[in-house]
Amino acid sequence: NACVREVHRFWEEGKEEKMTQLLFCDLSTPKTDGNFNVYTDVREKLIAKGVPPAEIAFIHDANTETKKKELFAKVRSGTVRILMGSTFKMGAGMNVQDKIIASHDLDCPWRPRDLEQRRGRSIRQGNQNDKVSILRYVTEGTFD
Repeated sequence: NACVREVHRFWEEGKEEKMTQLLFCDLSTPKTDGNFNVYTDVREKLIAKGVPPAEIAFIHDANTETKKKELFAKVRSGTVRILMGSTFKMGAGMNVQDKIIASHDLDCPWRPRDLEQRRGRSIRQGNQNDKVSILRYVTEGTFD
């Protein structure tokens, strides 16, 4: 819920310029079977706050190279403003940094290089923003 509040705040603040955000989550994957998953929960809460569904995407839905290229172009243009995915799917090789204003870590991967990969999707040459916020969410007593 803290992440949803922050994503919505950045979404609202960057509305005019169509700023984008990345949400990393390795804890679950999107499901359509009715069982709880973090992806759907975050998406539904953002939609309830007024974010248009078309502006939220899951990297998992881009299951071909063509679909990935189309999705990445939408993120670079600000058509898709919130992209959620795992470190594995949104790590190396994903160039969507043009308008990224914030990156959110919903969990902490075990390998330090994974955190660096996440950060490297936003803080890189080609981003129009001089400053990018990196937010990490933890539950008390669970973060090493």
